[in-house]
Amino acid sequence: MRIIIIRRSFAIVGGSERVIIDKANYLCERGHQVMLISYEQGNHPISYKLHPSVAFKDLNCRFFTLSKFSAPLHIYHFFKLKKRLRQLLNDIIAEFSPNVVVLAEDWQFLIKDVLEAADKIPVIAEFHNAYDFIMRNVGKSGNWLKTDVTKYYYQRTLKHLSHCAKLVILTDADAKCWRKHFNNVVVVHNPVTLFPDVIDDVPKDPYRIIFVGRFNHEKRIDRLITAFSLIADKYPNWHVDIYGDGNEKTNLLNQIQETKLEGRIVIHEPTKNIYDEYKRSQMLVLCSDHEASPLVLVEAMACGVPCVSLDCPNGPREIIKDGETGLLAEKGNVNDLAKKIEWMITHETKRLEMSLKAREEAAKYNPSVIMKEWEKLYSSV
Repeated sequence: MRIIIIRRSFAIVGGSERVIIDKANYLCERGHQVMLISYEQGNHPISYKLHPSVAFKDLNCRFFTLSKFSAPLHIYHFFKLKKRLRQLLNDIIAEFSPNVVVLAEDWQFLIKDVLEAADKIPVIAEFHNAYDFIMRNVGKSGNWLKTDVTKYYYQRTLKHLSHCAKLVILTDADAKCWRKHFNNVVVVHNPVTLFPDVIDDVPKDPYRIIFVGRFNHEKRIDRLITAFSLIADKYPNWHVDIYGDGNEKTNLLNQIQETKLEGRIVIHEPTKNIYDEYKRSQMLVLCSDHEASPLVLVEAMACGVPCVSLDCPNGPREIIKDGETGLLAEKGNVNDLAKKIEWMITHETKRLEMSLKAREEAAKYNPSVIMKEWEKLYSSV
């Protein structure tokens, strides 16, 4: 097969980017031809190692630069860039002649253009955000206009999804929501990037809690800092290591300082050896407002690390078996999150039992299982 995958950028070190690049690498190893297309990547490097046979093309249509223009010029240059993007998509699809075109982000922004450029070639739209987050933010997720004028436009684009060969959703709960609108919905879970053969090759820190993710508002890392501050004095040996980057970093550093937890909550730059950091930890904490299918939970569990997560819609509940492979705290409830973290701290034997069960549960997300589902899906259309 010849497959094109389109996304705004592959530069960010994030779960969605990792899954897409892992998938492209797997498909190439299986003898398929894959091209990744971005349009706002620029000169930034791709975030993860790419198989040498995977083709990559950036269209250099950087819509984020339009913010420097006044409203009339903003609109003028937007439509000029959009026209250029459509033409480049047409040219590349005609030249590469794919069997399948995958839109892996920005369906509101690109779906009509991709469908027209693909013509009779089947198009698959992937959704890497939770249903309620997408629908709540329709009209607000694009940054190319600053007003809600886009809301009407985005709502109109929903109808184009019915012309896709498949809509790929990450969880069964989200799929039920999408099936109220469309009958071309399928579920394919995110694969864990690596299912390690051994998990005791890195020495454990007996008092370490870890967080991994982007520093954006949806991740609500402030809740982890607050929750830990509620119990920190009772457990002076325990500490939190946070890995990631993003626009909330300054706020998080200020919060750590305000709670007088410098040295016990430490922010680290993203690392490509994150599996070693999982293995060193006693638990991972996730405290988001929304998650589709959080890869960090599966990665940590594959390393034998039980997880504590807020029960946000809809992914964590489908990954964590509450009380067996980890703990779910009440949605948005910081006090309950603190109680669940404290339970993990004070129940060492149960925590070790959970770590074994968590690893067993994560095996269902092994790439050897999930990647075959993706390959089968592409072949089916």
